Amino acid sequence: MSEDPKIQNIEVLASTRLFLIESVDLHFANGEARTFERLMGTGQGAVMVVPLIENDQLLLIREFAVGMERYELGFVKGKIDKGEAPEAAARRELREETGFDAKSFKRLATVGLTPAYSNYQTHIFLADELFSAPLPGDEPEALETISWPLADLDALRRQENFSDSRSVLATFLIAEELINE
Repeated sequence: MSEDPKIQNIEVLASTRLFLIESVDLHFANGEARTFERLMGTGQGAVMVVPLIENDQLLLIREFAVGMERYELGFVKGKIDKGEAPEAAARRELREETGFDAKSFKRLATVGLTPAYSNYQTHIFLADELFSAPLPGDEPEALETISWPLADLDALRRQENFSDSRSVLATFLIAEELINE
């Protein structure tokens, strides 16, 4: 195993309310030196929730994705507030975005968006046995919810406006989880 590179210097290149862009000077054990740029989250990461509703349906959210400049389909998601545990954040986001809570939450995975360039992680949960429990959210417009048949995940993955890699991964995790029950 190689020895971890030594960080020689970190410089903040830009800062927003959500991210820092840093320049990181590294010195490797073999004598090589390189400068990398990385995107560092300023918070505790994020959660994604796949709500399972009756009749083998998943609940999707349709919301504007400014990065793609279009409306996207995806699962409930949001940042973890300071001092909040991932499951508590998942429960809160589910209630804010769909008006439902769940009797059962199961963490399916914790994934990095681009670990080579960022520390940002998302905890993916399955929420089951939903019941009404709305909370006011912080979205700029009302979110549209859409049910999708669990048996038709392949068609969902082919939707042009279903492109968040975390959501796509979640469909595979859900399929694996429900097959192994």
